[in-house]
Amino acid sequence: MKNEIGHEIIKFNFLGLHLQEPMAIAMNLIIAAFSFYAFFRLKKWDDKANIYWQRFYLTFGISTFFGATGHAFFEYFGVAGKYPCWILGCVANCYAAIGMLRFKGYAKPKPISIYLIILKSLILLILAIVTGKFIFIAIDAILTYIIYTGVFGFILMKRGAIGLKWIVIGVLVLIPSAFIFMNEVNLHRWLNKDDLSHVLMLACIYFFYIGMKTWGKHVSIPRNV
Repeated sequence: MKNEIGHEIIKFNFLGLHLQEPMAIAMNLIIAAFSFYAFFRLKKWDDKANIYWQRFYLTFGISTFFGATGHAFFEYFGVAGKYPCWILGCVANCYAAIGMLRFKGYAKPKPISIYLIILKSLILLILAIVTGKFIFIAIDAILTYIIYTGVFGFILMKRGAIGLKWIVIGVLVLIPSAFIFMNEVNLHRWLNKDDLSHVLMLACIYFFYIGMKTWGKHVSIPRNV
């Protein structure tokens, strides 16, 4: 069976349940597991930037867990089953963007900047829920990663912020996923555009983690944990 965008949907039965998209389930759970790992590892440093990135990983981990269930139980809940993932994904995007404004000594955030970040995600989230289209969630992620973690991260890196080159590298790794998703690049029934995007996302957040760990080791105040 194929969906409206042309790639084959793999369906399977488990414990009497009619499930689908096993690769999407697996990749979302792997991303969630790594996000929770990063969250707990980053807790050893007490720094504003690190705290927001901890929140990013925690929220993103919960989001991708619900992403797995949204894919798995699509026959039961339809698009509405993906709303928890979409909502938490937008919250995670906000944490990542605000975290980029919290690098002490390198960024000077203004309240209007934070309001604009939240407003951007809120508008796109409302559009996604009203239309039932994931594209608006994808746009929110693209804007967050390109503008804040990418362009602004590069600016902070040039100012000397330690470790942020890894965050910029993470963004560069993720950029192809936008073209993969928009152009519906499906290499195989077991490696469609969603699967490819998930692989790149995992690599991206790994580099984000390396960047924040490097920042924490050199700048933040260690906690006794």
